[in-house]
Amino acid sequence: MWSNEQLEPFGVVLHSEHSGQNVSAVSNSLLKDHIEEQRVVVLRGFATLEGDAFPEFCKQFGAIQEWDFGAVNDLRVKADTRNYLYTNHDVPFHWDGAFVSRAPHYIIFHCDIAPTSRGGGETLFCDTTRLFANASAEVRELWERIVITYTTEKIVHYGGTFTSPMVVQHPLNGRPVLRYAEPVMDLNPVELSIEGLDGMDQHGFIDDMRRRLNDERCCYAHTWVKGDLVIADNYTLLHGRRAFAPGVQRHIRRVNVI
Repeated sequence: MWSNEQLEPFGVVLHSEHSGQNVSAVSNSLLKDHIEEQRVVVLRGFATLEGDAFPEFCKQFGAIQEWDFGAVNDLRVKADTRNYLYTNHDVPFHWDGAFVSRAPHYIIFHCDIAPTSRGGGETLFCDTTRLFANASAEVRELWERIVITYTTEKIVHYGGTFTSPMVVQHPLNGRPVLRYAEPVMDLNPVELSIEGLDGMDQHGFIDDMRRRLNDERCCYAHTWVKGDLVIADNYTLLHGRRAFAPGVQRHIRRVNVI
C-alpha cells in the first residue's frame, strides 16, 4: 500500500500507492521503528489531516505538549509578528522544548501550503549522533566540556534563561547527542554565553558549529510538498529552516509529543 524511498544522508519517505489513502494504514509501531532507525519519516500522498484530525493523529505517539496557544503551532508569515518564526526569514538550528521543563520526543509537521518550486523554506534536520561521530576526538572532548546558557525575552510561547551541557545522553538509548541552539540575531534574539571553550573565541566556535551543522553528511533538507506529514526525533536531531522569498506562501502546522 506504500513504497519506501531512502533519503540522504538519513530519513525515509513512505509514498502512498493509492491517492487519498488513510495514514492509519501505516501502523504506529512501524512508524516508531522507522523514526528510531531513520530519524525522519515523511508520509507523502496520503489523505490530508484537516483540522483536529492532525493532533488526533499525533496522540498515538504520546502526550501532546500544550502551549499558550494550544497544541498546534501554525508556522506561517504573520503581519506585525515580534518573533522570527512567523516571518519568511531563516530559522537557526535548535531543538524544541529548550526553554520549557521537558523536551518533546517527537516533532510532527503537516504541510498545508508548500512553497513554490525554488521558493525556499526547506526545513533542515541535523543528526547530532552523526555529527558527534564525525568529529575528531579532540573536538568531542571540547564539546563534552562546554556548558551553554541561553537567554531570550518571552514574547511568544517560550523564553527566559536556561543552562545546558552541550553533550547529553539520548534518554532512551544512551547515545551522545548534542544540545546546541544557534544564536538568533533576528526578531526576539537568543543570546548564548558559552563556558568551557578553553580560550577559543566564542564567535569562531559559533561559525565552526554553523559549518558542521550544515555538513551534507549530517544534514537533511526537506523540500515540502502539500500534504506531507513529517515525524522527527527531537532527542537526536536539531532543526531549522531556510528563508523563503517574500510573498511565497508557506503554512506548516506542528505538534510536539512528549
